[in-house]
Amino acid sequence: MFSFTKRPEKTIQLANREYRINLAFDVVISAFGVLDSEELDDEDKIEQCFDLFIIDDLGFDSLAVKSDIVSSIFQYINEQPYGHRDDEETDDEPASEFHSDFDYEQDAGAIYASFLNFYHIDLNQMIGRMHWDEFKALFDNLGAETPIQKIRQYRSDDLTHYKDDAERAQFVSSQQFYYQLDKDKGTDMFSGNASSVFSMMFEEGK
Repeated sequence: MFSFTKRPEKTIQLANREYRINLAFDVVISAFGVLDSEELDDEDKIEQCFDLFIIDDLGFDSLAVKSDIVSSIFQYINEQPYGHRDDEETDDEPASEFHSDFDYEQDAGAIYASFLNFYHIDLNQMIGRMHWDEFKALFDNLGAETPIQKIRQYRSDDLTHYKDDAERAQFVSSQQFYYQLDKDKGTDMFSGNASSVFSMMFEEGK
């Protein structure tokens, strides 16, 4: 989490020794991708995340210790300055950051354009350089008119708010369909939301 009084974490302490870690924003996003993978088992996820984060050779190959290190790093990454979710993961279970209305990989183009438009920052030039704490602070405070924030607004918009405005409801539903996250397609969240509001309109029109 970004702080004016503490530098972004670049090391970890283990057995009275300090080891370098890599928390560049692109590395963290890659680690989230590893955790979200359905093709890897838990051991593979721990190993791959460990290899992404740890720069120095720790001189051991204990999966249990690696798991503790990876879990601690994700706890640090997921720290938030405001509020907490009711369904937060347990401390002993490393999990990817909760983000229901965006995906760092699928929305990469919109995020890139938003940073360039709002901050005049070319994220391609920041790969391997910008720390996760800095990236997250900037991402969380992007303006409402930036591409990624508009997309997130469409995704989270409740179509029932437009039960008296069929034209607006149709437009928003088309945007939700267009910008639907791949991870949500299996649950068909869009269809359920759209059908409920159009059914409501139909009933009221009788």
